[in-house]
Amino acid sequence: MSINLSEDAVHALNRSAAAAARDRHEAVAPIHLLAGVLSEKDAALLEALQGMGLSLDDLPPELLNLPRTYEGHLPFTPESHDALTTAVEFAADHGGGATTSTHLLLGVARTGVPACSQLLDEWGFSAEALAQQLASQAETDAESAETPEPAEPAAASLRPGPAQPVRSGVVGAVLLLGFAVACGPAADSRSSDDPADNASADPATEATADPFPAAPPDGPRPEIGPAPADYRPTAAGAPSTDIWIGLLDRSGDALAVRALVNATDRDGYDNQPAFAPVADVLYYVAAVDTIQTEVFRHDLATGATQQVTRTPEASEFSPTIVPGQEAFSAIHESRGKQYLWRYATTGDEIGPVFSTVEPVGYHAWADERTVAVFVLGDPPTLQLGDAISGEIRVVAENPGRSIHRVPGTAVVSFVRKATDDEWWIERLDPSTGTTERIVRTLSGREDYAWTPEGEILMGDGEALYAWTPESEWVQVGGLEAAAPDTPGGEAGEISRIAVSPDGTRIALVRNRPAPDQP
Repeated sequence: MSINLSEDAVHALNRSAAAAARDRHEAVAPIHLLAGVLSEKDAALLEALQGMGLSLDDLPPELLNLPRTYEGHLPFTPESHDALTTAVEFAADHGGGATTSTHLLLGVARTGVPACSQLLDEWGFSAEALAQQLASQAETDAESAETPEPAEPAAASLRPGPAQPVRSGVVGAVLLLGFAVACGPAADSRSSDDPADNASADPATEATADPFPAAPPDGPRPEIGPAPADYRPTAAGAPSTDIWIGLLDRSGDALAVRALVNATDRDGYDNQPAFAPVADVLYYVAAVDTIQTEVFRHDLATGATQQVTRTPEASEFSPTIVPGQEAFSAIHESRGKQYLWRYATTGDEIGPVFSTVEPVGYHAWADERTVAVFVLGDPPTLQLGDAISGEIRVVAENPGRSIHRVPGTAVVSFVRKATDDEWWIERLDPSTGTTERIVRTLSGREDYAWTPEGEILMGDGEALYAWTPESEWVQVGGLEAAAPDTPGGEAGEISRIAVSPDGTRIALVRNRPAPDQP
């Protein structure tokens, strides 16, 4: 059969991919679909919302201002596949017309994903009310086809706009539709009155263009001289830790972790996990000896591990994918200096992001150019840097080491250590530099991670806890090892945590039990 997408649906899918890219996700989740649909602001959809007494002005701005085109290639999460399938099937069952952005909104609402459901419920949105409007309009269109009437303006009904066919063998093939349409070049309908803007560009040049300056924008590339006499590589004092990988289970009433496996079972430092935007790859840091660490990549599907960087005179820490790039950033430690560095995903060094920000301990990207960095000092500071302009400013003092982008936003969260025994997770708006407290951390704990649904996860000893505004800190179950009788079946305290962008997997850093003494 042929699956038709109206023009507004095509652009809504493009906006959805832009939302996922903005959030450093490599898969489009339902919340991104929702943002794409609402940002499209199709006239028919706006009329439907008005009939339900709803206004876009009552929604967060990050859901409403996404670009209409996106040139990357992002897959869809299983929940997004379900939403797309629901939208297409509803359109096929009620008149067989093109699938519009209004159908996509209905599909997202019917998936029941908590992040979307909560937002839509608070807004006052009713999926069934919208479904009734769509079904009624389909019947009206069918009657109009039998008895032609004068043409009406497009904004006067829910009638779909110009259709763009996408061939498919079955409706279920829409699982590939989102990727093909939202990311394919055919969906880019930009035009310009300037012939130069419409000239054909070399695709290879566009694909490899580096959005960052060739040299650090805040000054010349730093020169790293001899190490101080008292310099001791960080790797020399690194603890023995393992990275455990499991599944985040939402099948019951509460969040749980299942099928935990020790992915790095060995003596030595394996730490600082970070999922790639596509959740089948995990980057992490491992000590290759007592003086040096390198970045490794773990394939979750096969269990294979590959060394990525090979830098004999430097160590890397905290690998983090740079949004919108085939590159990751990491702390580059060499001869007592610690800079924020970039590397291609092949492991090739690109170079420093900044030349004047040092020593950098930790970092997180707020968007494709803005990065929050923890800078060591007395006191340590949290600084915001623009990787394109080179502008850098201090925004907070005494931060903790765990810095993250809040899913679905361009906002960064961090731990502020107000006193020795009072630590808070705070939200930082990079555009204004203002901060807001979210929740007090568990006592003495600073490592945490966000889920796409808005929970905060934090370890305390050997237990894992989850926080939401409704439930405060609640212990998460299911931390038993998948095979406790095999080597690596024991685990100690939890420190760093990472959650995959699609919310299906979790990585826990746990202390490795001391070897048995003879």
